[in-house]
Formats: sequence, structure tokens, C-alpha cells
Amino acid sequence: MSAKSTVQKTTIQKIGQNHVIVLPQEALVRLGWKEGQMLELRTDDTGIELFDPKTVSDEDFQRQLLSAKMAMRKYHVALSVLAKS
Repeated sequence: MSAKSTVQKTTIQKIGQNHVIVLPQEALVRLGWKEGQMLELRTDDTGIELFDPKTVSDEDFQRQLLSAKMAMRKYHVALSVLAKS
């Protein structure tokens, strides 16, 4: 996540045989995403990530970023306590 991340709530909805997550307009504008744009979806045991594959192309960087995110999720409590000190 960037230094200026935000947290918003959304709901999973069923449309026909599919499920959708409605993204707030503010989030789309901030990311520069448009209706109909293709995104990549990554999942792990803790959640999902959506991203524009055109803006993220370096596979080595992505592997490093994924490792960092997994470590931050695993050690979230310890990192939060360290941030307060």
C-alpha cells in the first residue's frame, strides 16, 4: 500500500451466477481506473489484491512486494507496536 492508503467498506453482491464487489467512484478516480478496464486479481490466505497489469510489469519487483506484504501481514501486531514507540 502507498503511504496515503485509505480504508473503505464495500459489499459482495450476486448478479446472476457471478458475484461483484462495487468499488466507490472515489477509489476508481484515485487509481485512474475506468469502466471496462481489465485488472489482475491476486489472492492468498489473507485477502485479495486488484491491480492494473500495465502499471506493474517487473516480475522481480512484484515477487519482492508480495514477500514484503506477507511479512507485514504476518507481523502486523509487532510492527504496529514498533510504530508507536
